Amino acid sequence: MKHTEPWMGADQIGLLKDIAEALNGTYDISSAMAAILPRLSEVLGLQTAWAFRYDSKRGSFVEVGASGLPPALAYDNAAALKSSWCECQERFVKGRLKTAANIVRCSRLRDAVGEKHNLVFHASIPLRAKEKPLGILNVAAAGESVFTRNALDLLRAVGYQVAVAIDRSRMLSAAQQYSRQLQSLAGLAIDLATITDPERILTTAAERLVDTLGFDACGIMRREEVSRDYEVVVKVVRRHTGQEDSMYSYLDPSQPSLPFREQLLLPSAQSVIMQPVPHTEYWVRLESDTRAAFDQTDENIVMVFCGHIAAALENARLHAQSLQDVKWRERRQVAADLHDSVSQRLFSAQLLLRTLAVKIPDQSATNLVHQIQDLVHTSQQELRDLVNTLRSKDPRGFAKRIWDRLEPLGPELGIDVDCKIPLDVDQWLSLEQDDALCNIVDEAMQNVLKHSGATKVNILVGRHQNRIMVTISDNGIGFNLDGVTRGLGLYSMQDRIRALGGTLYIETAPGQGTILRTVLPLSEG
Repeated sequence: MKHTEPWMGADQIGLLKDIAEALNGTYDISSAMAAILPRLSEVLGLQTAWAFRYDSKRGSFVEVGASGLPPALAYDNAAALKSSWCECQERFVKGRLKTAANIVRCSRLRDAVGEKHNLVFHASIPLRAKEKPLGILNVAAAGESVFTRNALDLLRAVGYQVAVAIDRSRMLSAAQQYSRQLQSLAGLAIDLATITDPERILTTAAERLVDTLGFDACGIMRREEVSRDYEVVVKVVRRHTGQEDSMYSYLDPSQPSLPFREQLLLPSAQSVIMQPVPHTEYWVRLESDTRAAFDQTDENIVMVFCGHIAAALENARLHAQSLQDVKWRERRQVAADLHDSVSQRLFSAQLLLRTLAVKIPDQSATNLVHQIQDLVHTSQQELRDLVNTLRSKDPRGFAKRIWDRLEPLGPELGIDVDCKIPLDVDQWLSLEQDDALCNIVDEAMQNVLKHSGATKVNILVGRHQNRIMVTISDNGIGFNLDGVTRGLGLYSMQDRIRALGGTLYIETAPGQGTILRTVLPLSEG
């Protein structure tokens, strides 16, 4: 039995125009169904409409929207439309649903439990845009009448408009989700900037990526040097609540998923994405139980995420280095204060005791003075030892301190840094020379990064007779030495070296790079 066609004399062009205008104001599949149902109800007697959006990579219908569902189909957030196989989806995926058709054996309507409002059959209309499969539009009316060819032709025309609306809503939804994800990552970056413990940075980052952005599993990996296998440093897996929609997959179950060796986070992982964290030894890995779960947007999100981790780790490194520097500065300040105050007072006390020993005629009193002198002398020696300990050099050594400063600078801007420092350099340098040369290298590298445009920097530390020489050269743009202002910090470097009896030489010209050579007298002892 076929539906009667009271709409045959109606203005079909006007109807389609009305539907198109209504769909322009929709933002998702459900609102699209709500827009077309009243208009189609008038001409076809329709009671309900629902549509599926198809993801060809995943082989699943990933979104469903509906209007006018009977209680049996609407129950539990339309669960009956989401989790099982059905005829119309099977025909669509296999390429057998090429135009609008009656589906007289609908398993969803047949198996639904509860009030169905006398729905028995439905029509299915394939949704495509530019030959791209987008999904299915289903419509139904009460009774056992099927749709005529004329009615199906009208529904096919409506399907073209629905397809455009669904594709538009998909792109809008993806853009909005991407914007929300970037906002979440911006908040994460702010939070990570307050953390100074590297391990906590990695753990917090992975937890937030899973909890806030909804990925199934995130791991922070480190690659083994010898085996080249990945070691899981941090692993966070999303806790499923059991309320997530589980859409039926039409992919061939015989298709292989990830090899067992690649299932590092989830035992049933079928998709993976990995990105290196810039300028570190770490990698970020995402896994999903769904096939083809990741797209270019996800790769972009992970790339931004890795950048935030790199920035946070560098911030933590600089914080640790600054604490180390502050500690040694405080130690040296305490040593200087002890030397300038307590040591001088003990020396004065020693002089007074010598004078007192000469002027006291009583031998027993003189012996007591000598004992006090010995105690003062012992205190002086202990104070000297304490001052020397407090003023000792940074235990990392000159070469390690220099490399700690250089290591993050080169990769950050693509500069190749070649540094040659003799192993016994710490035996040559006094404490003051050690500090001054570290500061010179710092200042010179900052000038390279800010002004030179260099791609190659060479640092050479050497010794010639009774002189220590540090040469820093680059292949940058150079500059006119006569026109240099104090902004380059060259004068401050010269002052620092002159205070130690040394000399700073600069060779440069526009377009010829720069050579900065520091010469210091060898420290005595």
